[in-house]
Amino acid sequence: MPKRMKRRREVMDEMDYRLLTVLAENPTESYSKIKDRLNVSIGTVYLRTQRLREWGVIKGTQLILDPKRLGYSLSILLRLQVVDIPKAVRVLEARPEVSMVYVLTGEMNLMAHVYLRGIAELQAFMQFLVHELKAERIETQVVLDEPVRRGVPIPAVDAPSSGSASGRAKATKGKAPAERPKGGSKK
Repeated sequence: MPKRMKRRREVMDEMDYRLLTVLAENPTESYSKIKDRLNVSIGTVYLRTQRLREWGVIKGTQLILDPKRLGYSLSILLRLQVVDIPKAVRVLEARPEVSMVYVLTGEMNLMAHVYLRGIAELQAFMQFLVHELKAERIETQVVLDEPVRRGVPIPAVDAPSSGSASGRAKATKGKAPAERPKGGSKK
């Protein structure tokens, strides 16, 4: 009779967080270089990366483009007050100039980030919002600069746990990961 395989609990450990930190720095880094940085086998890097994808911790990689080089002179944040939020989200999602949509608390219940080629496109887009979404109020802010852009922060190893795949293992005793000597046991 075949052995039943136990499904491992979705609990992240120190190695998972170290791997996420390396991937956050460069998502296209080769597994070979990652294994050297983490002092583990290439199989460990591969299997853990796949497991983090299965758990939904890693949702993909993203290509970040320079909007100005593509002809977009305006980066706009729009805060909206709409009655039908689900409809508004669906309609905004279908528009290629919309890069992000947030559902907010408060009177202004939606925010959208859009890239446009000029004032004429902004005027047309705002008309679309009034006619198509029946936006009751619209606030427009021009983004002058984007000095910080990053994804979700990776919590410290000793941060409090919450949830399944985001649960934390206790920090290991002894030296911190960066202080451990190379050549130790491989995981």
